[in-house]
Amino acid sequence: MTHRFNKFLILRGLTVIATCVMTMLGMTVQAQSFPNAPVTFVVPGPAGSGTDQIARLLAEQFTKQWNQSVVVENRAGASGSLGVQMLMRAKPDGYTIMIGHVSTHGIVPALRKPKPYDPFTDFAPIGEIGSSSNILVITAEKNIKTLNEWVAASKTKSTVSYGSPGIGLSQHFDGYSFGKQFNVEVLHVPYKGTGPAVNDLLGGRIDMMFVTPPAVMPMVNSGKLVALAQTSETRQMAFSNVPTFKELGYGELVNKTWWGLFAPLGTPKNIVEKLHESLLSALKNDSVRKGLESLVVDPAPPKSSAEFGDFVRTDFQRWVELVQQSGITVN
Repeated sequence: MTHRFNKFLILRGLTVIATCVMTMLGMTVQAQSFPNAPVTFVVPGPAGSGTDQIARLLAEQFTKQWNQSVVVENRAGASGSLGVQMLMRAKPDGYTIMIGHVSTHGIVPALRKPKPYDPFTDFAPIGEIGSSSNILVITAEKNIKTLNEWVAASKTKSTVSYGSPGIGLSQHFDGYSFGKQFNVEVLHVPYKGTGPAVNDLLGGRIDMMFVTPPAVMPMVNSGKLVALAQTSETRQMAFSNVPTFKELGYGELVNKTWWGLFAPLGTPKNIVEKLHESLLSALKNDSVRKGLESLVVDPAPPKSSAEFGDFVRTDFQRWVELVQQSGITVN
């Protein structure tokens, strides 16, 4: 009886081992053959936006790498939440991925109540693509050349007005942080997009703006606008002559705009790893790097998917604290 029981245990153990081996082999084959069908690349924003242009750069490169079509699908609306929801409903097999950013995975879930999703635990982070910085600009007509000069001038005004592309965006928070840092009374003027806000800045109807670099680079280069400081940790390549708030001694005004790739929660680890390797390879490609440079996006240094996930978690917590401090709300 004991002999039969031991034989049964051995056979059952061998069956379990064989099952595990077959599963591992299946996963290996799956990763090696991935992708063998078109991949959907979700963009949580409109066609032609900066995020859309970054996604299309990568999609073109992935198509060449995989010899498989990559279809970009724009889902604009609700501050990117419509695109996020599409990803969350997708099958976790690697055939649907999304380009997320500081708003979708930082600001929106920190700002909206109740929290619509968890930016870390509801997704499989793949890797960081790159980052940019908001630039503080004023008109050349003010005849001010440095941040300290502008701060001194601001303190003589009862209120300093600043524009942004909308309530709850990073430029809105940057203006709030400016007022807090320098003890200046600021008035936020939200617009429906960057263009109308820049037009009012040039027309003298608002005093200053924090703005994404591509939107004002021509006007800075022509001398119509003066770039006083940028919010990134280090100077961006496209604005190497503009100091950062951090190097000027104002560390509270550090706020980078970042982009990264995400897959649905539950995507097999080996598929995530293959997507991560594809992203790292794409970021080394000259055409991709030049394309990002034209958008004033600095490619991210290589980091693992886990490290990117840790960054997303930390950045989200930073936004939670800033939302609480500012009292900024959205309907």
